Amino acid sequence: MANATALTVTTLTANAAGSAQPTADVLDTGTAAVSLDADVGGLSGRVIIEVKNTAGTAVNLTVSVLAGDNPPAGRAGLGNLDTVIAQNATKLIGPLESARFIQDNGKLSLTFTPASGTIGAAIRVYKLPKQ
Repeated sequence: MANATALTVTTLTANAAGSAQPTADVLDTGTAAVSLDADVGGLSGRVIIEVKNTAGTAVNLTVSVLAGDNPPAGRAGLGNLDTVIAQNATKLIGPLESARFIQDNGKLSLTFTPASGTIGAAIRVYKLPKQ
């Protein structure tokens, strides 16, 4: 397989009876960090990112939500948000402050870095509906 080139954003529907879990974007080749964008339309405060570390060996995966562009992210100076995920573990990241993380194109930028060995990750990005 090949690494995903962008992150798919699934917009959830308010008051839905249930939704099938969307297909994950996958990282499974190479040993270097991979950077991907999620087009959230400038509204990261309604976004949850689910990341499962699927590495075949006991390798931690660091997920970095990159600081945004200033402007529009006036709080970008606070820096990146790093989350370390153990092998076979899943973490949820977000909601994320747009004033810190949004890029000038309205996207979120993330970097996935394996501690060693081949990268392995399954990523889903959910956008919550307005209420």
